[in-house]
This record gives sequence, C-alpha cells and structure tokens, in this order.
Amino acid sequence: MSDERLHHLIDSLLDGQLAESDQTEFVEELRSSAEARRVYWELIEQDSLLQEVVRESTGRDLARLASDDLSIARLSQTSPSLRETPSRFKIRYSLTAGAVLLSAVIGVVFAGSFWWQNSLPTTPAPSQGSVALLHSLTGDVWLSDPQQRAEKVTSGQQFLAGDKLQVGEEGEAEVLLADGSRLILGADSVLQFPSAEGDGERRVHLERGAAEVEAAVQLPDDPLILSTEQARLVVLGTRFRLYAGDGDSRVELEEGKVQFERSSDRKSVEVTAGQYAVVVAEQESTSPLIAQPLDANWRLRQTLLRAGRQIAFSHQGSRLATADHARIKVWDVSTGELQHILRTSAWSDRLAFTPSDDAIVALSESGQALLWSVGEPAAILSELKCEHGQLRRCDVSRSGSWLVQSSSVDSGYLPVWKIEPAGTISLVRSLTMKAGSVALAEGEAGSDTPLIVVASQWNGTTVKWDASSGKELARYRFGSELHRTALSLDGRLLAGFGNADGLLLVDTETGETRKLWPPGSVRVNRLRFSADGRAVFAAMNDGVARAWSTHDGQSLLVLSTGDSHLLSLDVSTDGVWVATSGDDGAVKIWQRESPTAPETK
Repeated sequence: MSDERLHHLIDSLLDGQLAESDQTEFVEELRSSAEARRVYWELIEQDSLLQEVVRESTGRDLARLASDDLSIARLSQTSPSLRETPSRFKIRYSLTAGAVLLSAVIGVVFAGSFWWQNSLPTTPAPSQGSVALLHSLTGDVWLSDPQQRAEKVTSGQQFLAGDKLQVGEEGEAEVLLADGSRLILGADSVLQFPSAEGDGERRVHLERGAAEVEAAVQLPDDPLILSTEQARLVVLGTRFRLYAGDGDSRVELEEGKVQFERSSDRKSVEVTAGQYAVVVAEQESTSPLIAQPLDANWRLRQTLLRAGRQIAFSHQGSRLATADHARIKVWDVSTGELQHILRTSAWSDRLAFTPSDDAIVALSESGQALLWSVGEPAAILSELKCEHGQLRRCDVSRSGSWLVQSSSVDSGYLPVWKIEPAGTISLVRSLTMKAGSVALAEGEAGSDTPLIVVASQWNGTTVKWDASSGKELARYRFGSELHRTALSLDGRLLAGFGNADGLLLVDTETGETRKLWPPGSVRVNRLRFSADGRAVFAAMNDGVARAWSTHDGQSLLVLSTGDSHLLSLDVSTDGVWVATSGDDGAVKIWQRESPTAPETK
C-alpha cells in the first residue's frame, strides 16, 4: 500500500468517514505491516496535539488502549465502580456502525500484534495491586517508589500504593484512577498514592501543584479522599480544581459537592457548585472555615506553576510573559501552554511587550535591560549606568519603548531611557530627583500625550514631569513616600500607596485626591490601570486582587486568589483577563464573564 493511500485511510477513520469497502483493506494492512502501524500511531499523536477533542475520539482512545494493553473491561475487573464513569469521560463515537466495528477489530489487532511483535513501545498491563494509570502526558513525568528510586515514565505507566508521580516544569499528566476518576496534573505538580490506612480509605495526596479532577460517582461507604498538607477533601462525585501551595490549599467547585476539612483541627465545611474554600497554614483553630461564592464576574482559567513574580500581557491579550530570577517565559493565555523560555542572568523587575507583540523588554533594578525577540535563543543585553549611588526602583512603559530608574542616594537623578527596536538604548533625559519610586506613561500610539514620569521620594514629595522637555508639571506632598505608583495611559491619573496615606487616586490636572484604601491595614504590592483608565487594580498583601472605579472610587472587584500574598498583577488591554502572581511563584489567569466587572476597552 502506498503512503498516500495509507494516510488517506487513516484520515478517513479519524474523520469518521472510512467507507465499508475500505475496512478490510485497512485492517489487513495494519495486521501485516509494522510500518503501517507505526504511521497510524504517529498520526494519531499529531492529531491529538492539534485538536484536543481527539482525546475522546475512537481512534485515539483505541490506540491508547492498544499501546497500554488495557481495556475498560480489565479496569472494571480491578474496580467495579469504574463502570460508572463521568459523562465527560465517556468515549463519544462519531463513526458509522461499521467503522465502530472496524475500530474494535483494530483495537484487538493493536493489543495483540503490537504487544507480541514489539512494533511500538508499550507498557505492561496493570498488575493486581495497581491503583492508577498514566493515561497521557506532555513533557517529562517521573515516578519514584517508596525506596526513593526515580525513573522517567511514559504513557501507560502503572502506579502502586506508595508511588509518587512528579510532573516536570513544562509538563502535564493525565492520570486515570481505578474507579474511573480522572486527574489532570499541571506543571511542577507532585501526586502521591499512599498506602491504604487502617480504615481502608482510598487516598491520593497532592503534595504540590494543581489538579483538575473529574470524579466518578462514589460509593457512600467508600469515597475517594484527596489530601494536601493543609486539608483533606472527601470526594462525593463532582468536578473541581484543587490547589496545593506551600502555605495554603484551595478547592473550587464547578459541579457537585465535596467535604473540605482543615487538617490542623479537623474542622470541615461542605463546598458546593459555584463555591470555593481556602485553608491557610497559619490560620488559628478559632478561625472559621467557610465556603464562599466564587466571584460571579471572574473565573480562574489557568494556574501557571513556577512562572515567576513579574507578569505582562501582550497587547493582543493572547500571550502572557512571566519572569523570575533566571527565566522569562511566554504562555498561551487561553490554554496555559508554555510556548517559549529565555534563561537570563538577572532578576526581571518589570516586563512589557513591544507594540508588535513579537519582542519583550525586561528591566531589573540592578540596571540590566534586555530586548528579547520571542523564540530566539538569546536576548540583547544592556547595562544602564548610574552616575550616583545604586539603582533603586524602575518602570517600563506599556509599549516597552521607555525605561525609567531612580537611584538610592539623596543627590540622585532620574534617568529616562529610550529603547529602539534594534535593541540600542539611549539616555533621553536626566531629571533631578531624590531617591524614590517611579512610574511612567506615554499615551496611546499616535496621540499627542507627552511622555509622563512621576516619582515619589522618602518625605512624601511627589513630582510629575513631562520627560520629553524636562518640565515639571505638578508637585504634591503626602504623609510618606508612595512606595507603589502607577499612571493611567494618558498620564492624567496617578495611583499611589504609602504607609501614611493608604491607597490614593490623584487627578494630576485638577489636584483632586480620593482615598481608595485606608492606611495601617493591608499593603499594596502592585498597581495597574485598565487601558481605558476607568479602573485601577491593586495586588494586595492579603492575597486579594481589588479594583476601583476611577470615576467615583466605588469598589469594582474583590477577587480572593487563594494566595497568601499577591506580588503583582496585570490586566489585558481589552479588560477580559487579569493575571495575578503569588509569593510561591505561581501565576493565575482569571477571565471576566460578566459585564458588571470593571469595563475596559
């Protein structure tokens, strides 16, 4: 059979359009040709990467079952409750009756001849004592046994009680439990299958990371137990997300219900659809454990583990850049897929995409600036020199075209730099200013808005300049330095947080000042205006992202992220997405679903 003919038959099978007259020819070719079987498997895998729905199509599932030498009937023998699988997990047949029969024949051929002829890499069928199966994976996945022996594993790997599964930094793993429950583990997650305890409970322990769970219907007297360091969750048959951080655990319910128990004092709460609950390690036993409604306007869509503390959306909103001390990463916003990594030699304290979205500008408080054409193996690096003292604070304009920094001495100055598309950086203006926090705004592309810089020094003096001309535009005196500052895109509105005054919103043209958050409570770690200037967002030290209307100061958003502390956030240009970063290096991406949330253009 020619390659073209074989590819045509495989494509027809995947599309559910394989003619009955071609079935016999196809089956005979697969039975007699190892190369045909190899090509079939390869095309199935490629198709699954391009189209997620293939995960549930007949061809892919039968190929998976064949390579695993596993069948639903065999799993059912291991655990009778598997016969009731979640509705989303059931195979959806789109082929004709004849094609379904053919697929079954192909499955038999694969399970037999593939295994005995060693035409494809396979794994043994689960032994009697296995508790789970690695159904599929991307990236690297490791297995360590109770003796701490570790090995990299492939699809079809069986797990025994006491085994531990670890997903690589760029990976994902789909685990099928014996009862039919499905767990999708995110990057850098660790899942352990503990030995059964004396009471016979079936337990799975999420040591670290994130797991999306589709649980099979559970028997009342034998429920599945998922645990983290801080909490214990009794699964009652549901769909939910479970997050395990260094200091907290969070569960979010999409449907069904779970019993969520705090490990420290055994207090528990029933969490139902549309609710979430959080257990924090340092919570006192007297603190109530309550289920709260998920924010009606925003839903958590992605959790990016080990992403970094600094974040920036692309201008189109389809990608997100994150950075930690050694790497800059680019992610797909809608899928959470890691697309590119750049390894760096310094912290990145500010990030921005260039207007074309094909490059990223990063600036560190140590004075290192880089321009990275996304996907290239290296970036263009520049060292920004400071004439007096050490560089202290920095900011990058939303377009990535302008950089500003302040120094750490009273006789310091405020350098404003221009970065060109080729990566060259030139000093445009040096403003006389004592040490302090800085922010800049350049207006929308093509507008007449000048480049605006604001800096606040230790005694509360805060100055606004036209950086293009060096002209001072306004001067304010607050009770203390505004440690965190941000400017609206047009440079008119200033948001600043200081220990003495709390969070302030200042109209720099009229001088009107509004207090959005009182001093002496929760600290603000990052501020960001929406693109249209109608909302200002704050990443707060209590793990909550908040937003206020710049028109009247009314609260627009109170989003409990489940993190102990929020270090940074960003808002997409269209206002549909918000990204938050916690102190554990994880970044969460939230999507707006209601028009009552902060409106942006």
